[in-house]
Amino acid sequence: MPELPEVETMARGLRRKITGLTVEEVRVFDRRVIADFDTGRFVREMTGAAFRAVERRGKGIIITLDRGKYLFVQVKMTGYFVYGPDLRENGGSGETKVIFRLSNGDFLNYNDQRLFGWLYLVDRLEDIPYLTTIGPEPLGKDFSVAWLTRELKKRSSPIKPLLMNQQFIAGIGNIYASEILFSAKVNPKKRARQLTLRQIEDVHRHTVSILEESIRLRGTSMRNYRDAQGRKGRFMDRIRVYGKQDEDCPECSQPIIRIVQAQRSTFYCKHCQK
Repeated sequence: MPELPEVETMARGLRRKITGLTVEEVRVFDRRVIADFDTGRFVREMTGAAFRAVERRGKGIIITLDRGKYLFVQVKMTGYFVYGPDLRENGGSGETKVIFRLSNGDFLNYNDQRLFGWLYLVDRLEDIPYLTTIGPEPLGKDFSVAWLTRELKKRSSPIKPLLMNQQFIAGIGNIYASEILFSAKVNPKKRARQLTLRQIEDVHRHTVSILEESIRLRGTSMRNYRDAQGRKGRFMDRIRVYGKQDEDCPECSQPIIRIVQAQRSTFYCKHCQK
């Protein structure tokens, strides 16, 4: 599933490519990606709309339109945008679910192989439940060591699932939670309120540095994810523990362990992470 770096990469690519352009035609090939399933309304209201701004919030993309409307996209497991030719007519597969023909002659393709993503067309962002419940941005000013210390001391849950809880912090998923805790040398099973101040500082520091590095490398392409130009992310080459069960730990050469937490796989080194 695309996490903060991948969605930020998508948003930046879209911002460069589509800001100021107008939608001249919309084709929806699967109504299940339209949040209210009202394909007719979506096509009518998107046709003629102009893209004014693109930003990320958590794991979602907010596209501000003229006419006082917003297109909010939750890409979920396999959703992503590709800017360029019409993929349905240029050798693409059936994973292209919506195509926007733009005023400069190019196309914006929304691909979603597993159909978990949603496109919301709304008048108010407050009408989208995800946006009203997510926590602070880990690359924003509200995510400070003081805030993290205060909040962790209130929590008894293990630190790994807590980092992935979107109501606690926005945008972090399984890949980056595993990588952050490995770099911070914190056991993913450790209770949040049991972390020392040094460990909290390390979690904060590595959260920021790992997310920023992944954005610089255009994210991680495990399966479907591509950026707006259709390119894979390059952070895959920097991953140290995620998905590496039974491989040697890059720090101590002990085997990396896989466990399940909150129904998700966790990868860590029990020798290095305390």
